[in-house]
Amino acid sequence: MPETADRTKFSRYPMFWLALSFAAGILVAPVPSISPAIWLGISLAFAAIALLFNKHMGAPLLVALAFVSAGALVSQFETKRNAADYRLKTLYDNGTIQSGSPVELEGVLQGRPELSAGGVFLTLRSDSIRYHGNESKVAGDVRLFVQGDEPGSQISDLKYGSRIRAACSLEREDEYLNPGVMPKREMLDRLGIDATGAVKSSLLIEHIADERVLLPLAWVYDQRGVLIANFQQGLGQQAAGVMIASLLGDKYFLDKETADLFREGGTFHILVISGLHITFIGGLLLLFLRQITKNRWLQFVVTSGLLWAYTLAVGANVPVVRASLMFTIVLFAYALYRKGTLVNSLGVCGLILLVWRPSELFDPSFQLTFVSVGAIVALAYPVLDTLKRIGSWTPTSQAPFPPNVPDRLKRFCEMIYWRPAVWSIESKRQVWSAKLFKTPYLAGKIGDGIQKAFCYVFEGLLFSMIVQICMLPLSVVYFHRVSVASVLLNLWVGVFIAIESFAAVIGAILGHLSGYLAAPFMAIADMTNWLMLSLPRLLSSLNWASFRLPAYTGAGRVIYFLYFIPIVLLILAVSRWKPFDIARRAGLARRRLVVGALVAAVAFASIVILHPFSIPPPDGRLHIDFLDVGQGDSALVTFPNGETLLVDGGGRPKFGNASRSSDDDDEPFVPDTRGIGESVVSEVLWYKGYSRIDHILATHADADHIQGLTDVAKNFSIGSAVFGRTPMDNHDFATLSEILHRHGVPVEIVAHGDVLKFGNVTVEVLYPMPTPDPNSVSDNNHSVVLRIIYGTRTFLMTGDIERQAETELLNVGETVTADLIKVPHHGSRTSSTQPFVEAVNAQYAVISVGRRSTFGHPHKDVVERWLAAGGEVMTTGERGMISVSTDGKDIVIGRFAN
Repeated sequence: MPETADRTKFSRYPMFWLALSFAAGILVAPVPSISPAIWLGISLAFAAIALLFNKHMGAPLLVALAFVSAGALVSQFETKRNAADYRLKTLYDNGTIQSGSPVELEGVLQGRPELSAGGVFLTLRSDSIRYHGNESKVAGDVRLFVQGDEPGSQISDLKYGSRIRAACSLEREDEYLNPGVMPKREMLDRLGIDATGAVKSSLLIEHIADERVLLPLAWVYDQRGVLIANFQQGLGQQAAGVMIASLLGDKYFLDKETADLFREGGTFHILVISGLHITFIGGLLLLFLRQITKNRWLQFVVTSGLLWAYTLAVGANVPVVRASLMFTIVLFAYALYRKGTLVNSLGVCGLILLVWRPSELFDPSFQLTFVSVGAIVALAYPVLDTLKRIGSWTPTSQAPFPPNVPDRLKRFCEMIYWRPAVWSIESKRQVWSAKLFKTPYLAGKIGDGIQKAFCYVFEGLLFSMIVQICMLPLSVVYFHRVSVASVLLNLWVGVFIAIESFAAVIGAILGHLSGYLAAPFMAIADMTNWLMLSLPRLLSSLNWASFRLPAYTGAGRVIYFLYFIPIVLLILAVSRWKPFDIARRAGLARRRLVVGALVAAVAFASIVILHPFSIPPPDGRLHIDFLDVGQGDSALVTFPNGETLLVDGGGRPKFGNASRSSDDDDEPFVPDTRGIGESVVSEVLWYKGYSRIDHILATHADADHIQGLTDVAKNFSIGSAVFGRTPMDNHDFATLSEILHRHGVPVEIVAHGDVLKFGNVTVEVLYPMPTPDPNSVSDNNHSVVLRIIYGTRTFLMTGDIERQAETELLNVGETVTADLIKVPHHGSRTSSTQPFVEAVNAQYAVISVGRRSTFGHPHKDVVERWLAAGGEVMTTGERGMISVSTDGKDIVIGRFAN
């Protein structure tokens, strides 16, 4: 009897347990002492023993161990395949080809050219590359951006399957070397891209031939391009971007403001082709086919075929493939007249995907999908099913007695699910008569339509809330965001985007017949889009949509694993919840389990959200971290008492200025790209455990210094802001000022002669000179210059001052000597004059600059001057984040990339 029970537990969801075992094997695969041959032998041995003793109670364990070994084996094979000598990524990673060098690449397009602001994207499956006159056979997918589209070029003739040769510069190297910032190469590997590149002109692309392709698929790609054009022509800029992203998987037309509203509200997943879209489209296809034929196999073949065509049309990204695979598996079970459980479908999907790409286990998208689906399958559906049975209870042989639940819960469930008319019809079919006494809330006061609407809202909120609770650790680790309003906004946005999608698609179809017929539907789509964004925009303006959090690092990450323990206990409690069971002895134990799990869940959630252990405690030392923000400046000063000062926030000089106007709207188009302040500076601060920065300081209003501070002001609680000038006619400064004003952050203006105190540290403001007009120009030569003094050690922060400001500082007799200097203006030849270098007499000179500066920084002569003065020169482009600390006597230098 024990043997049967054990085997039954395993066989209820065999694919789930086998997938879990396979995943465990992927985790142990990096063990260096075990080769693929050994893993293969272990797997075969366990499988053979399990086959010989298949009736023994230990057989399931042996099968699981065989799959663990198989997972490790497949993972090691993938690692070797990715590191093959002919892989494009390998040639760049081992230095055979230098990143950024010009090459000539040949390959076949994997889809139609994708339009975007300012150019076109091409996805190319490469097969040969010419570098320094030598041609080599290669493999790997490349993402190319082609600037513009000159008349007469061949790019407009390109299509799926076109073989092309392109002269371009491919890049595969990590851009910003800082702790907490995802390396670019890791990001590319997650996307399945070996390298990215830019083609300066479409004239540098040669269309060689057209390879043979699957014609139906080519037609799908063509229609996708037509639909994108129809949306662009018929819809406003904002609505077109939403439709193209949510229906066709192309986010290049999505503007930044709209994307940020979706992110803040926790609904950005709706704009990403995912399981939601696949389930919706597959369900509609199946519903339509059921009206035409009762043949389940025909329904399966047609629905699956169209669904996979759509999957390929939108790019066949792994999340889309994952969702289509799951839908196909469930539909196949339906065609076999077998009940396909969601848990087993999830297991089959996971197993196939992990066999295909074992590294998917570490991909955030994979984890998010399976945690969210697992939450629905294991917790949301069982809870909802039980609540339905409580609310709609009528006497049956399986449940002859009313549910044993608290009266308030029973009345609430009856209010949602009890249908008196259904009971009346059912009772008339019986030879006996009976009367049920129900006491739902609002009995007789709500109609059937209102009840159904309330039921929809309740179920949607319940599902959304359960998913959000289970996703909390992943949301914090990967997005540093807790979306307070997402439970509500998922419903709001889901309804409106469905209406908008139907209106836009119908309008696009009718547009082939007549623009007049299409216009009303396109207008409905535009209006629906405005209504959809109105609530997220309101909540965002009130700062109620979401808040940002740091994530624990190192050993602290164990809290995220512990968080799931009470979640699992709740799942166990729900699985044992039998409200119609006559035996009620287990009720008290179940309630204790639920209460204990809820208390533990709240405790762990509090530790995650309040993050009391993430902030580094004061250590009595002064720390200055010069972040690698490319061509820009940003430095975090942490004082001995724990106070923080962020000096500048980096930024892109032209970020946010890209413009593209639609036919109906002359507003500039700002593409949805992450700025330096979000993708670099904020990530570093979160990595360090901060959700609050005590003070921010902008040395001047140039974009590469001030722009990132806007993102920091959005993402963090700010104590105060310090400026030398407040030029409200400067766009970047005005944007930052508006955010600070909205959040109630006090602003302080400083000038030459001011002194700031932070515990035992003195900060002298050496520049700019005082002015009666605080709104005057804030350029390089009016940068704020700080001299930080702690004990016997001094540090000079110079912004972007040039020759004029350096001379003025020396003429007024200001003391500029320092042990370490942040070299002015990224090492430009317009700064670091010989008299200034000699006066500073620094032991260390830090230059904040990109690895390959478009301005030629740092200039050779400048570097030589600082070296000749006895200083050690370090650049963030080469060393990554440079960290300096002192106790007032010593100086300790750390480099992220040694």
